[in-house]
Amino acid sequence: MVGQHLLYTDNDPRNPYSCVLASDLYLPQSWAFDRASGGERCREAGIPDELTYRPKWKIAIEQVAEAIGNGVRFEFLTFDEDYGSVNAFWFELDKLGQRGVGEVRRNFTGWVVKPSCRSLRAEHAPRRVDRLVRGSPTFRDQPWKTMKIKDGTRGPVVWEYKSARVHLVGHDDHAPGRPAIPTDRRYWLIVAHNPRTQEVKYFVSNAAADASIEDMLRAAFARWHVEKWFERAKQACGFGAFEVRTYTSLIRHWLCASLAMLFLAEQTQRLRGKKSAHHLRAGRPRRQHPRGRHLEPLVALLG
Repeated sequence: MVGQHLLYTDNDPRNPYSCVLASDLYLPQSWAFDRASGGERCREAGIPDELTYRPKWKIAIEQVAEAIGNGVRFEFLTFDEDYGSVNAFWFELDKLGQRGVGEVRRNFTGWVVKPSCRSLRAEHAPRRVDRLVRGSPTFRDQPWKTMKIKDGTRGPVVWEYKSARVHLVGHDDHAPGRPAIPTDRRYWLIVAHNPRTQEVKYFVSNAAADASIEDMLRAAFARWHVEKWFERAKQACGFGAFEVRTYTSLIRHWLCASLAMLFLAEQTQRLRGKKSAHHLRAGRPRRQHPRGRHLEPLVALLG
């Protein structure tokens, strides 16, 4: 079984406060087809009839919308290319009025300059983002800027970046024989390059034109906090070590493990200030995290 989890992190560079806000079961299409043909497997697992197949990005939007409806406010959402490369996911975030910054695949397409007309001619077609970055004068002629992402075990982790405003394709799958339509709205396209590892990442954001690129990159690279949460949850609370056969048992397991991790996070935060100031990662002032609804800085989506 595959879970779709919505997590919050404050993105503190040393001692991040992270917790789960929502967990849902992703039901594969094969299980949905099984239900349509009799549903024996779904019935045995106790999966409710209302739980049907939904792409992960749709589950994510539902989780975010519910969190916002419950009064939770996020500065940014961040996610990997499984979400960022889906145009419809961006448009749903726009409807929610929620800023996001997420990785996209190198074959994700768009335009730096909106085409003058709708045409099937190659010069009017959207370009892959890796080719836009290499070939567009807007990217090619601007210098690389540098930014320290975090302090790693081998020293500062520094990335170079370039950015520009672009138009996305107005829908995911335009009909064959019809031209792709650009969005009226422009989005940020950011290319980030690690000089040490030669790794290249492409990010898109729906943040405003005057938004800070460095703030967007800090949010985008905050996914490592969430990945660390999963690692610790599996090691300390058995988050991934479930041997259950029913939907109800699975949800209960996730809930119990998430509550245990929440308790550990809150107690770590409470006890940190009681250690002496010279103690590593302790004794320094930290912003207090309000309980309940008003979580502020960041949230990350992982399937």
